[in-house]
Amino acid sequence: MVSQMVLDTLSEITVSEIQELDFSRLVGLVNEPNMPSGGGQTVRRVLELARPRTGRRILEVGSNTGYTSIEMASWVDSPVVGVDINPISNDFARKKAAAAGISNVTFELGDGHSLGFQDREFELVFCSNVTSFISDHRQAASEYYRVLGDRGILAAVPIYYRTAPPEDLRRRVEDAIGVPLPVTSLDYWIDVFSHPDATLIVEEPYEYVRQSSDRIERYVDEVFQQAHLDLQSEQKRAALRKRLSYFYELFDDNLSYAGYSILLFRRAHPNPEPILHQARLAFRGNA
Repeated sequence: MVSQMVLDTLSEITVSEIQELDFSRLVGLVNEPNMPSGGGQTVRRVLELARPRTGRRILEVGSNTGYTSIEMASWVDSPVVGVDINPISNDFARKKAAAAGISNVTFELGDGHSLGFQDREFELVFCSNVTSFISDHRQAASEYYRVLGDRGILAAVPIYYRTAPPEDLRRRVEDAIGVPLPVTSLDYWIDVFSHPDATLIVEEPYEYVRQSSDRIERYVDEVFQQAHLDLQSEQKRAALRKRLSYFYELFDDNLSYAGYSILLFRRAHPNPEPILHQARLAFRGNA
């Protein structure tokens, strides 16, 4: 399933270059699933809440190695398009979809700042946490709405800080992802994704669960069972593994200060009025 592009890059890259890779470039080489917060459960929850109509086009911005776009396409009878700036990740995503027999998904090169689609072309636009990696958050959100159709859903799953992290940790994560990492809040992201013609219809907050070092290493073991990584020299394989383990440990530490939310905004919602008497789900106690 691995592309010749990945094999060529791994053949040419040096151990010292591996040690300097940011997370996004490393993911493309080791074919790490790179799923959204909450994994497939989040993707399925978005589909459950958004209920895209059959046959209407769905867009994922920041599809990376294809996990979310393929998961969506496996559940809906609609065309799904994944857009990402990394050609290596796109190539892997195409091969993964083909191997799974998922024919209603395609992957294209693209940038969230300027999407190559017509206005109001999509029923559902899903952006997970990719907007954090785009330099101009509000320009990206404007593009999402430009391609979103009437009564369509913009679904975002942003990661934000519930409490401020130590500055040294924040800087190390910033270096790891290769883009600025401001200390943002849920309110910040709601403001970014808000639009005069859209209504926030769903806001579901989640907290992260800390992972043990043993579980992280078992996950790394799973990633490194891929045949194309077995082909690498012992030195390169060790360097790739060490780099990936470093990122996972770093991110787990960072996420202990963070949370994420499923946010759904509906364009031209016919009942945009706010609720005065709000409520929460109640559980009946044992009799």
